[in-house]
Amino acid sequence: CRIENCDSCFSRDFCTKCKTGFYSHRGRCFRGCPPGFAALEELMECVEGCEVGQWSEWGTCSRNNKTCGFKWGLETRTRQIVKKPAKDTIPCPT
Repeated sequence: CRIENCDSCFSRDFCTKCKTGFYSHRGRCFRGCPPGFAALEELMECVEGCEVGQWSEWGTCSRNNKTCGFKWGLETRTRQIVKKPAKDTIPCPT
């Protein structure tokens, strides 16, 4: 196997099990997962993470469904989930 930090290979260029402390990602071994991927600790694999959009603008201040002053109410904003993770074990942020 020519893959650095690999314990077991499928072929010379594809690792199936990385050494302890390394994450498997597309046949290679890494200390951490690349951007856009999340670590599954129990399997030591990198999987596609949750992708969320931009935050919306802050909503108007309200309390008990009425507009109010900034000190005594609640302002909210939202963002949409653009892409759900491949596995449900990695939650998307709220």
